[in-house]
Amino acid sequence: MGVRTVAVRVAIVALAAAATVWTVCGYRAVYVGGGSMAPALVKGDFVVVRRGSSGVRQGDVVLVAKQGWPAGVLHRVVAVNTDDTLVLRGDANPIADRDPARPDAVMGVVACVIPTGRTLAAVEAGRR
Repeated sequence: MGVRTVAVRVAIVALAAAATVWTVCGYRAVYVGGGSMAPALVKGDFVVVRRGSSGVRQGDVVLVAKQGWPAGVLHRVVAVNTDDTLVLRGDANPIADRDPARPDAVMGVVACVIPTGRTLAAVEAGRR
């Protein structure tokens, strides 16, 4: 077995271990599939989401369960109402979402962004 094969296997095991720790500790990775959060998040990015809604405040990007969107929607909290519902808006959207989100609809808060979308776009542009 060559050095490269061993390195690849070690990397795979390390990534699997990290994914397990994230899951056990209440985190999950989410793929950004649309453009409503551009320029902060672009299609192809991955975000690490801390599960739950505790500590959500204005300015946070949250993953929210919405009807018709099985994986949820990533939008920014633009206001917290007195009844604790959240006013959300995608950064690229001109207006806020029509309906405020209830705290129990929040699946998690973005903790980290892995900006793979711009890298993928640059690779695609280089192929043309």
